[in-house]
Parts: sequence; C-alpha cells; structure tokens
Amino acid sequence: MNRIVIDEFKVDNIPVLSIYPNEAKKIPLIFYIHGYSCKKEEAIELGYKLAKMNFYFVSFDCWLHGERFNDTSVIKKFENVYPIDTGLDIYLTMHEIIEQTNYDINKLIRFFETQNIVDSEKIGVTGFSMGGFATFLIAAINNKVKVAVPMGGKPSFKNAWDDAILSTSTYKEWSEAIVKLENESRKRSDYLAEIDPYNKLDSFSPKPLLIINGDRDVDQNFIYSLKLYERLKPLYKDFPERLRLFMPFVDHHLTSEIMNEAMDWFKKHLN
Repeated sequence: MNRIVIDEFKVDNIPVLSIYPNEAKKIPLIFYIHGYSCKKEEAIELGYKLAKMNFYFVSFDCWLHGERFNDTSVIKKFENVYPIDTGLDIYLTMHEIIEQTNYDINKLIRFFETQNIVDSEKIGVTGFSMGGFATFLIAAINNKVKVAVPMGGKPSFKNAWDDAILSTSTYKEWSEAIVKLENESRKRSDYLAEIDPYNKLDSFSPKPLLIINGDRDVDQNFIYSLKLYERLKPLYKDFPERLRLFMPFVDHHLTSEIMNEAMDWFKKHLN
C-alpha cells in the first residue's frame, strides 16, 4: 500500500499544501478552497481521504489569509464605507478575494501541468463557504476544470449583494447611512455583476456539478443554489446524472456527510 505524503511548498507567492499517495503518477488533481478567515489546513481530513482514493489534493492560502495575511501584492478595489456592524465591507472584500483566487488557480494549474504526478486533463475544484463561492466562479470561467463541487456557497453574487443591501437598509440604525451610500452600493453591485458566475455557469454543462448547501444553513441560504439548480436542469437533460443538488439537514459546517458526498462525486466523475 502506498503511503500518504503531506507536503508544503510555494508556487510563486502562493503557499500550497499537497496531500497525495507516494509514487503516484498521472492521477487526477483536486483543488480545495478554504472559507473566509480560514487557511489551507482547513480540510486536511478531506485531503487525506481523497489521497487514499488516489487523488492529488491541493489546498492553498487565499489572498489575505494564512501566510498571505499581510499580502500587499494585490490592490483592493474598494474602500470600507459602510457601518462596521453591517459586515458589508467584509462581505465585499470576500468577493475580491474570490476574484483573486481564480487568478491563483490559473497560476497553480500552469504549475501542475509541468508535473508528471498529476493528470492535467482531470482537474476538479471544490471548497466550502467562501471556497464554495469561488468554486462556482472557477467552474463558470475556467475550461480546464472538469468537475466541480461547491459547498456552502452562493452562485449569485450580484443578487445576493443587492439582497444584503436591501435587508440591511431595513434596520433603523443603519437605514440613513445605507441611503446616503446608494451610489457606492451601485458601484459594488456593478462590480459583482462582472464576476457573477450565475449566468456564466451555462457553459459548464454538461460537466459534472454537485451543489451542496445545508438545509439549515442561515449563513449561506440555499435559495440561490436552488434557483441555479432549477435553471441548469434543462441544460443537463441528456446527462441528468451529472447535475445534483444535495441539501443535508445541517447548518454552516463542513460535515463528514458533506465530505463523503463530495468524495463519491469525484470518484464517480473524475477517475
């Protein structure tokens, strides 16, 4: 039996954690993207299990996280303008991180295309929470990704932002400030529309897509994923087994049940 190797290195400025079976060659590559305020070690358990299944698992620190917490190589697009307790500035920054994560994935793919250990024709992407958002985006615009499993994220960036602005404006203590920031909110909405994966995900079909959202997840409501699933179903009519929405009765946590579903999906569709 091959032993499992855990390795850490950098690709340019990106700190990488890789987990893979020793002496493996030309095996499928799976990228994992961590959640907001987390780091590359978040899903070591998932990585170990995938390596046991003969996958090459890669997690990395996203911009402003982990070893890149003080990374100034990327310039923020937007200043903080909202009342701090609304969380709106943090939410917008998260999307800037998601956009940068797509660029990072491209850089990592170019690196691993030169490594004999992975099969660059078999690339999967998954992630939880912020990583789920990013997985939707990468699936929508990166044609090198063959299988995607977004977990606990939202596929509709602009609509979710507009809903957040609307709901926040109903609070008396914030309503006046939100009204005064209408132009700033519109600028941010326009930016999110540019990177929004919702309508771009049509091009991903009929590649295998497993969407996972907890039925009790109040942090990332499943309604956006449900609407996407409904819209994508006609595009998968000839390959219905390649599209699935899984909604376990859990809140916003990466549970063993969720990880098992993701692993089964990769085993079925990426091998």
